[in-house]
Amino acid sequence: MFTIRTFALGASLLLSSLLFAQPPGSELSTRDANQVTTLGVTNTTLFDQLMVTVEGVGSNSRLTQEQQSLKPYLMPVRKMGFRGSDWSYMLASCLEYYVNLSRNFKDNLSPDYISLSLQSQGQRSSLDQGLKFLVQNGTVSAAIVPYDAAQVSSTVYATTKYQINNYLHLFQPFASPREKIFELRKALIRGNPVLVEFQASADFPQLGPTRSWEPDHSNTKIAYTLLVVGFDENQQAFEVMSSWGSAWANNGYLSINYNDLANRATNGYVMVPNTY
Repeated sequence: MFTIRTFALGASLLLSSLLFAQPPGSELSTRDANQVTTLGVTNTTLFDQLMVTVEGVGSNSRLTQEQQSLKPYLMPVRKMGFRGSDWSYMLASCLEYYVNLSRNFKDNLSPDYISLSLQSQGQRSSLDQGLKFLVQNGTVSAAIVPYDAAQVSSTVYATTKYQINNYLHLFQPFASPREKIFELRKALIRGNPVLVEFQASADFPQLGPTRSWEPDHSNTKIAYTLLVVGFDENQQAFEVMSSWGSAWANNGYLSINYNDLANRATNGYVMVPNTY
């Protein structure tokens, strides 16, 4: 059985306070405390404290690893329906990776519970809002709220919720390509898939059979959510998973050159999961 080696969030926050240089006898400032407790950690100094190493999958090899692939531990690629959203489907795929490894069983989690709940609350539907929702509320099994559901039934209130402790905002649009590549590889080596917002043309979801992606030259760029699940140092490429079914690209996966992905990825996120 796979288990996740992680710190309890409270312990992580206590340890992380040591990273801030404070004069002897002084207390942690409000500003520094907020950097730790705010959802979506952006302080890169804290990434190593909060990012888990998935036992049996990841390692702390300090980026000496040449390859990593999380595909064997992921559920099959699914195709979202017309009501669905790529960001919620990728969130569910990412979370169920941690849940299934820890509990040693295969269960699909509901992406539509996340998006429908945000809509009912009048909140913005986006990847970062979805991550916050998973911290505060979690999602349910897809057996309770199925794919492409039109509404959330009352049965969800009496069922198990799957949440995360927090999430790391691994990189933002202003980060250099080199920084993005470094953070992506580090997360993957530790066994963590990375959620990225990736800019591509309007026809990107209709990509036909292919193993690798060539940058398009369209002036119209749309932000799509992909899950980065591996890398190959020899090929200088990342592998991403989509929510557009097995007919997309290479059975739902696509290889993207390091620099091409770094240039088109605006934001990257890593979950800090609970121990189930």
